[in-house]
Amino acid sequence: MTAMSRDKCGAAAFAGFMAAVAQLAPDHLNIECSLAFVRNEIGPEAYVCDEIIRSRAGVRVRVVNTDAEGRMVMADLLAEMRERALRLPQPGKARLLTCATLTG
Repeated sequence: MTAMSRDKCGAAAFAGFMAAVAQLAPDHLNIECSLAFVRNEIGPEAYVCDEIIRSRAGVRVRVVNTDAEGRMVMADLLAEMRERALRLPQPGKARLLTCATLTG
């Protein structure tokens, strides 16, 4: 796991961006941010190859790589943010952005 030290850079970049937005406090923007954090370790709740997992969006995903936990969490967060955007008064104006870093 020593080579995984930069996996957090995508979330860290967005955290820094949100700190800058908080300082600038623009009146014309409504920005929300969700950060994905996952602990990758062996245990009874760990993913196994060929496991089928149902995502937040209801899509069944076959795990072919056990290093997929970060991607699954990011996909679930993106699905949640989409649901939230669709509940806005003007959902057509909403923009969803993702930022991810993978060392592999």
